[in-house]
Amino acid sequence: MYILGTNNVPIIYMRGEEMKIGVPRERKTLEKRVAITPDGAHKLTQHGHEVLIENNAGLAVDFKNSEYEAAGCRIVDSLAEVWGESEMVVKVKEPHESEYEYFRPGLFLFDYLHLASMPEVATALVESGVTSIAYELVDEAGRLPLLEPMSEVAGKLSVLNGSYHLLSQNEGRGMLLGGTIGVERAKVTIVGAGIAGRAACEMAFGMGAQVYVFDLDNTKLDKIKAEFGNQVSTVYSTPKSLARCLENTDLLIGAVLVPGAAAPRVITREMMKAMPKGSVFVDISIDQGGCAETSRPTSLDAPTYVEEEVIHYGVCNMPAQTARTSTLALTNATLPYIVELAKDGPMKALEKSHSLREALNTHKGKLTNEKVSQAVGIDYTPIAEALGL
Repeated sequence: MYILGTNNVPIIYMRGEEMKIGVPRERKTLEKRVAITPDGAHKLTQHGHEVLIENNAGLAVDFKNSEYEAAGCRIVDSLAEVWGESEMVVKVKEPHESEYEYFRPGLFLFDYLHLASMPEVATALVESGVTSIAYELVDEAGRLPLLEPMSEVAGKLSVLNGSYHLLSQNEGRGMLLGGTIGVERAKVTIVGAGIAGRAACEMAFGMGAQVYVFDLDNTKLDKIKAEFGNQVSTVYSTPKSLARCLENTDLLIGAVLVPGAAAPRVITREMMKAMPKGSVFVDISIDQGGCAETSRPTSLDAPTYVEEEVIHYGVCNMPAQTARTSTLALTNATLPYIVELAKDGPMKALEKSHSLREALNTHKGKLTNEKVSQAVGIDYTPIAEALGL
């Protein structure tokens, strides 16, 4: 097989020989994670693959160029080199607009995409012919193994960030989650009892808050009850039950997920209006567009805004705040799939692996995820048809 390299010059790749895998430095605001560690890169180079690391891509998480070189990697100085020379690019977050110019037919991209909330990225990938596979949609028997580690980190960080913005100097209500002698605890309401919601519950409970968890799935609520007992209140989610609870909630965590699709806006503006002045809303669902009518994305350098007198926190890359922990957790999960893609070649790996195939988002100018198509308004082609299977 071949791909078109820089200036549309064909680069020949024979399966069974080395693959060139590129790892750029992340461009999202204050994003310090890196997609492959030196240990992971060493595993790939041991299998005969060439790994190109953009200069200082791992420095923010204390992985030096010298460690990558010792692992057999080649350090390159520019985005043009790492994208232009690679058959497969592995990243953490979706491509930055500065990277679109390096998109080309035959290039494979493996990272978090969340295209339902990013029509501009979806359009760039489709128009360029890139084949893209989304971490967040890799499915193993109903589990999302590449999303779970970052969901757990985001869930825990949502409570830390929320409690920080509740402080008086941040214009919050001035509430301590665990209260103190003679003073009631703060009330934390979590909407969604999946991986992120459960992690948020663990953190809020550990900090002594009064915790309420809402979900439509009684099985998930049962798991919360089994773990935390009667000290955490579990509630079947309806518009009425949620609205009642939010009237005296200090910290609201949104952790709603429909894989691949735009998050449903289950928290209405009217519910937000009823919350106390200076309360805080942290939207973990913001990667998929947010789960409140008042949600909009923010960045780590300007993480909050105020809507209906409630402080909103909508950072799309929360796990970047604990970049080393997050990098290690993420790469532990992604490395086996990267090895599989490199070993067989992405096309053969897609044919062999149902888990990877169902995570395909774009291929040869076609959008292959129906839920993303509905969210961004680009025509949908079924995966099997797009791959010619």
